[in-house]
Amino acid sequence: MAKVFRKQIFCCTTEGEGKCATKGGVEVWQKFREEVKARGLTDIIVTRVGCTGQHATGPTVIIHPDGLWYQTVKPEDVPEIIEKHILGGQPVERLLNPEMRVKPE
Repeated sequence: MAKVFRKQIFCCTTEGEGKCATKGGVEVWQKFREEVKARGLTDIIVTRVGCTGQHATGPTVIIHPDGLWYQTVKPEDVPEIIEKHILGGQPVERLLNPEMRVKPE
């Protein structure tokens, strides 16, 4: 039987000068994995992704299926995103990328 997830958290970890990894994207990804595991959120999956095309505003985090893109995310922002957005349903407005959004169906 397939595992069904309520949300998927995509963290850009693209390597290269000026890209998300050099701005802390790998640490953000690791922090999300740690927090999800520590909180026992078995219906949430955290995934590393390649380039999102948002080098200037990285590290980028995308929450699916919500269609929201976060920008300049730091490891210390992760607990707030999980608490407010993932668990509480309220986006962390100060971190939203106003240029990027996917309208869920």
